[in-house]
Amino acid sequence: MQPSNAQANLHSQIKALARPQDMRGLSITGLHVVMAIRLCAAFDRAGRDPVPDLAARYRSVEAACAVDGLVRTVKHCWPEPFMVNRPCCLAMTGDEATLAHMTRAAMAADRDEFARAIEGFVPIERHEALFSAAVHATALLLTAHDLNGT
Repeated sequence: MQPSNAQANLHSQIKALARPQDMRGLSITGLHVVMAIRLCAAFDRAGRDPVPDLAARYRSVEAACAVDGLVRTVKHCWPEPFMVNRPCCLAMTGDEATLAHMTRAAMAADRDEFARAIEGFVPIERHEALFSAAVHATALLLTAHDLNGT
């Protein structure tokens, strides 16, 4: 019996996530998003608000709030605890690699690719919230990057 397209897609995603991916291949915005979720996890464990440090990093309170909003949305929508590596680690967890894929799709405003990144993993009724938060955060990160030349 031939597997369906959805099953084949899910199988290929699982195989890809099993291979560690290197952060050095990410765009600057993708790198910012993955690092932000790592930093937010560290701040959460320490009982601190990450926004002031993110604002200093991005030189934009608005971008920091949008990234924090994306992280909160991911934590709310993810079906299991989101796994992150330490900020110094170049390898990404499967969750971080998925977030990087979501970020690329959000930057391109590609809803179909965004849905493919989380298809079969995140319930479909949560896709819109994730997509909106990702588009908002990436747009503000790109703006902050352009304004600050960083």
